[in-house]
Amino acid sequence: MPIVTLTSDLGVKDYYVAVLKGKLLSGAPQALIVDISHEIAPFNIQEAAFVMRNACFHFPPSTIHLVSVHAESRSPVKAVAIRMRDQYFIGMDNGLFSLMVEDAPDQIVEIPISHGQQSSFAAKDILVHAAISLLQGKTLQQIGTPLGSLETKTYLRPPDNAYLIRANIAYIDRFGNLIINITKERFEKLRGGREFVINYKRTEEIREISSTYTDVPEGEKLALFNSSGYLEIAIHKGNASQLLGLHLDNTIQIEFE
Repeated sequence: MPIVTLTSDLGVKDYYVAVLKGKLLSGAPQALIVDISHEIAPFNIQEAAFVMRNACFHFPPSTIHLVSVHAESRSPVKAVAIRMRDQYFIGMDNGLFSLMVEDAPDQIVEIPISHGQQSSFAAKDILVHAAISLLQGKTLQQIGTPLGSLETKTYLRPPDNAYLIRANIAYIDRFGNLIINITKERFEKLRGGREFVINYKRTEEIREISSTYTDVPEGEKLALFNSSGYLEIAIHKGNASQLLGLHLDNTIQIEFE
């Protein structure tokens, strides 16, 4: 059974996601539709890239991932379909895919947009038709024209040095846990066995990495590396974002001693 996933900033209050699912099933009734998230902050392609990077590559080969985040059809933004790591991705070429992974895609095609087909709901009017074509067995070459590269964006992050890492809060989950764009591999490489202090809001700090949330008493703050390998600041049975007053894109600093 072919799989198509949906990731969007459309939310679940309105009918928009239902429209996408209805159109997909009308064109490919055999498809299995999986929701990754529809609670991406509006227009936030960095948050969408983070969610997709940590979810999409767990799916079986040839899964189709339809992305509708900041997805208006407007010149000069193109609609694209790409193949990468045995997965297919369909969305607008607004920089999201370049933030998702550092690898170059194996194949990119531009999905044709007919004259006058500018749309405020490109996922419904343009992207879903490309997904249906792939679900029906068409190849990328049959649904678009080859494209040499994608729109590129990068995380705004100062370079690391021997004593300091500056990073940002890339995602906040429903528990209020703060996920930082620092991997365990990068942290340990720069740490080199030294003591460290994680600073936020200048006066607040954490000096050790926990293994689980229960390593500290209820209501206490902690840092750990989560199941995806990213640094996380949390409060045991509490909402770290609310209680610490930290939000998306806030800076987190790690100093090595």
